[in-house]
Amino acid sequence: MSTNINIRVDEELKNALQGYARLEGKTVSEVVLDAVREKLENDYDYALALLAYESVDLSDTTTLADMCAEAGIEYESL
Repeated sequence: MSTNINIRVDEELKNALQGYARLEGKTVSEVVLDAVREKLENDYDYALALLAYESVDLSDTTTLADMCAEAGIEYESL
């Protein structure tokens, strides 16, 4: 089920959205929804990346060869 959300934009942005929608063969609603989804996904991915980075032990000196050995992968075959 979908619902409506109204936003106010200036005439220049409205025209740009309408022109882009025509080029893409989409409705203005589809263009805006795609942009919002992409923005949310990018921000979420960025937030996860920051959390991952903060959890990294920068003093860890484990090499790729060490990880391969631990996983049972032949390093030289990579």
